[in-house]
Amino acid sequence: MLTRLRATLVGLFQRDRFEHDMAEEMRFHMRAYADDLQRAGLSPEEAERRARMEFGGVESLREDCREAYGFQWFDELRQDLRYSVRQMVRAPGFSAAVIVSIALGIGANTAIFSLMDAVLFRTLPIADPSSLYYLAHQSAAGTWSTSSNYPLFDRYKSADVFSGVTAYSGETFTVATADGRERVNGQFVSGNYHEVLGVPIVLGRGFSNESDQPSGQPPVAVISHEYWERRFARRQDVIGQILSIGGRAVAIVGVTAPDFHGLDSGYRTDITMPIAVNVLDEPGFLSDREGWTSLSIIGRLAPGVTEGRALAAVDAIFTRFWWEPENAWARDPRSPSEFGRLTPAGKGSGWLRERYATPLRMLMGMVGIVLLIACANVANLLLARASARAREVAVRLSIGAARARLVRQFLTESLLLAGIGGALGLAIAMASSGAILSLFDTGQYPIRLEVGLNGRVLAFTIAVAILTGVGFGLAPAFSATRVDLTQALKESGMVRHRGRLAVGKTLVVAQVALCVLVIAASGLLVRSLRNLRTFDAGFQRDNILLFNLSTGDQSFTPESRAALYEQLDQRLRRLPGVAVVSFSSRSPIDNSAETRGIVVPGFQAPGRHGVSAYVVTPDFFQLFGIRLLRGRGFDASPRAGAPNVALVNEAMARFYFGSSDPIGRTLRFGTEQESSTIIGVVEDSRHEALREAAPATVYTPFWQPAKGLDGKADVRDRVTVEIRTTRSIEALEASVRNEVRALSKNATVWYIRTMQQQLDAALIRERLLAKLSSGFGVLALLLAFVGLYGVMSYRVARRVREIGIRVALGATRGIVLRRVLRETLSVAVAGLGIGLAAALATTKVVSAFLFELSPRDPALFAMVAVLLLVTALIAGYLPARRAAGVDPLQALRSE
Repeated sequence: MLTRLRATLVGLFQRDRFEHDMAEEMRFHMRAYADDLQRAGLSPEEAERRARMEFGGVESLREDCREAYGFQWFDELRQDLRYSVRQMVRAPGFSAAVIVSIALGIGANTAIFSLMDAVLFRTLPIADPSSLYYLAHQSAAGTWSTSSNYPLFDRYKSADVFSGVTAYSGETFTVATADGRERVNGQFVSGNYHEVLGVPIVLGRGFSNESDQPSGQPPVAVISHEYWERRFARRQDVIGQILSIGGRAVAIVGVTAPDFHGLDSGYRTDITMPIAVNVLDEPGFLSDREGWTSLSIIGRLAPGVTEGRALAAVDAIFTRFWWEPENAWARDPRSPSEFGRLTPAGKGSGWLRERYATPLRMLMGMVGIVLLIACANVANLLLARASARAREVAVRLSIGAARARLVRQFLTESLLLAGIGGALGLAIAMASSGAILSLFDTGQYPIRLEVGLNGRVLAFTIAVAILTGVGFGLAPAFSATRVDLTQALKESGMVRHRGRLAVGKTLVVAQVALCVLVIAASGLLVRSLRNLRTFDAGFQRDNILLFNLSTGDQSFTPESRAALYEQLDQRLRRLPGVAVVSFSSRSPIDNSAETRGIVVPGFQAPGRHGVSAYVVTPDFFQLFGIRLLRGRGFDASPRAGAPNVALVNEAMARFYFGSSDPIGRTLRFGTEQESSTIIGVVEDSRHEALREAAPATVYTPFWQPAKGLDGKADVRDRVTVEIRTTRSIEALEASVRNEVRALSKNATVWYIRTMQQQLDAALIRERLLAKLSSGFGVLALLLAFVGLYGVMSYRVARRVREIGIRVALGATRGIVLRRVLRETLSVAVAGLGIGLAAALATTKVVSAFLFELSPRDPALFAMVAVLLLVTALIAGYLPARRAAGVDPLQALRSE
């Protein structure tokens, strides 16, 4: 076997040597036999002649030897490839049309698959990711969350089913630089984070035994490889360097590997610090049980422990914790039970997959349809070409070529075209990935994805190219080799073949039907996005600039922070074109939520209740156009020692007070000592999500700091500043930074945006669906146009003689034109009818992503029908005009 393998390899890669050895062996056998014949008494000439005759045909024996060694298929493949290349060069226009059609279809599929790979399939570059699980919890209704708190994490650490349990919480740090302050994505982690996860470290060390309690030692941090390159230019002496984070000196002790960005999908973590650093600022963090925090818990299964056994242990620990009296705040009387849950963590957190899995599958289905349209297009082109090559096929069949051999030849041509188209499609996909990723690169925390060429994407592209080549090449290959030899050899031009024409028209009908599906779905998604952008959510959007301001540096005291805000408010109001300025804890539709439990005297109802809490300055309502319906607003200059007050929206008033007047009633937030008196009611506005009704909302004055259980009061160290301007927003951005820098070098301005940009950031998923689907719709329409044009052009070319006779007998140009257009419209209408019926049955797939729109919107389907009919008329008019201009004399002479 080894000898045979070695001979095969020599034959494939050293073919000249193989051919030389085979010829030498044949000559040896003939010489040996000739010598035997000479010894038997024959002359040398006769002996050589007899030896050649009895040895047989040399070329035939060589073919047998090549076939025995498996070289025949290789030689035929090489011949087929050479012939295919010659055919491509001979018809460059045809080849270009086929390759471009395939490239567009495969490129779209590869682009979406590479996005799916980044979001859904890629695992973390850590040790044994399959044994990592989030220790989550789930309600009886099926909703689940990974949010936890440190006391629960403390319980899980003792579970013997895990070899290690760790935790992390995302955070944004303010880091001092030579140019001022920058906001950096980071996280606080438990002291064994890198050891439990098995995070690769390229420089220094990670965390394996850091204490979660402040120890008095200087704080340390591990930075990402990307931050190391950006900030320190990959200097090897980075270990031991000091970062000023929030006014605190932190020493760098390690750098993670290039591909590790943390466990939160789409979020690049640049700085990791121990939880002990967070405890310095929040002393109650380790014992706080008043709510779930952003702390996520990860466990690595111990060797030999099954997922079922680990789940049972997690559920037992969580259940005991859940029913402790301190957690009564979390139990809903209507559905008090919650259970422990294990969620695989090998691919990171699941929020990105949950949010984008369905949209990406929808887009994949759409690009799959686009590829089918492209395949139908190419199949039509190949069918037309098969008619033109009928004489060539007939000649080859008549001299003994097997039909299977010719089918293989045609399939080789198809696969070569598909291969070139696939390579071009891969280049298109990689080139367009930047434009796709730009849709995610918006908002306060942009989604960062790595969409590039890897083994999985390359394998997908190769597989799609092969399936495409076989798919569009098989039917034309069989059709091309099924010819009438007598007729084909007599004809000098194309052979009439009604079967091919029927197949071509069927393919065009399918193209139009599939095109209707794509355009209908994309139209629904585009109109839904427009509805979301123009919907009256209860607040104004135009001419508003927003920016975040952070004063979390250790150098700020409560007094200096409040003074900074007051001075900044005054300076911003003096800027040219500034009409209104407000400060708030957050702004409408900024992807944040602050839900707080409240106590309303006299209100009793089962279940947990809370409100959406806002802290705002008085001008907040004027700036966003939120009207005061009853009562009065906040005072612009609050008096020292004045009682706490609050404004509520209509939804809050209805739920907690029914038909009673809420003005003069009191409420108290769960952790605050003092009650607030309701002084007014404002209209509802959708502050947290455009798709959801306005939540019950309570507004408290910005200059009225709340006092918690510790009795301390302070204004917020992170605020959003809103400015309504009558002039250019772009010119205002630089002025804002200058004003803040003039007041304090330790305050940080970040995430400057317009209100419309903030809304776009909240609609990333909808924008992704609308923009990509509309692009695929245009591509599908273009391919359907080319398909209709190609079939009608082929029809006109085949019927030149018939058209010439009709014109000679008196048919006018208009009659010929209408006849061709009528045939075009009949094909288009057939496809349109099938497509509309299919769209009515399938558009419910996109219904979950629609807003203020029915998935069977009649106006939209009417627009789709008109668009397809106009496209069909244009595609048919071009060959119809050519048919109407046929010269009868030339047409009759042509055959």
